[in-house]
Amino acid sequence: MHNFTYDAFKAFFQKLVDEGSTTSNPNDEFLIKYTKLNWSRFKRVDKKFEWKVPKDRFEAFENYKLLVITEPWCGDAAQIVPVVGQIAERLPKVDIEIVLRDEQEALMNRYLTNGGKAIPIIVFVKEGVEKGYWGPRPVEAQKLVEAYKALPEEKRPSFGEFAEELQKWYNNDATVQIQTEFYEAWKRADIG
Repeated sequence: MHNFTYDAFKAFFQKLVDEGSTTSNPNDEFLIKYTKLNWSRFKRVDKKFEWKVPKDRFEAFENYKLLVITEPWCGDAAQIVPVVGQIAERLPKVDIEIVLRDEQEALMNRYLTNGGKAIPIIVFVKEGVEKGYWGPRPVEAQKLVEAYKALPEEKRPSFGEFAEELQKWYNNDATVQIQTEFYEAWKRADIG
């Protein structure tokens, strides 16, 4: 079982790419391809992080652990996990722990999206109690995914074409919706 700090997760991700491997199914060429692509996206988001929600709002949250359920091959995670990681790194009273979805089946099954194991999921934990969660993606991105899945298979663009469309949405959004929705979910968890 892997449990990572943010820096350890980045080192693990880089090692997978360097080895031409991935998690879940280390020999799956499709997942290896997306792991490599997502490492580039992850690094870009991590490097260019800027506050879109004022930092002082996040500073109100104290003594939390952000438990992130993810996998390196996940395209949504490549956009979201570095934002959550940067936020946690900049808040002295917040910790982050990253776990792999496919190693944590019982945990993942508590946070299914429409019956599926969509990731990333960020669980807000305070004093050992799960207070709430957010994920797997912003509402507008979720609408794109649902519209894609609703198309009859013969009318759907290829997964690669759809992934490119979703990537454009994330690029245009520039983490605004990620930060806004993440903050709002955390605020609800903190109040609740």
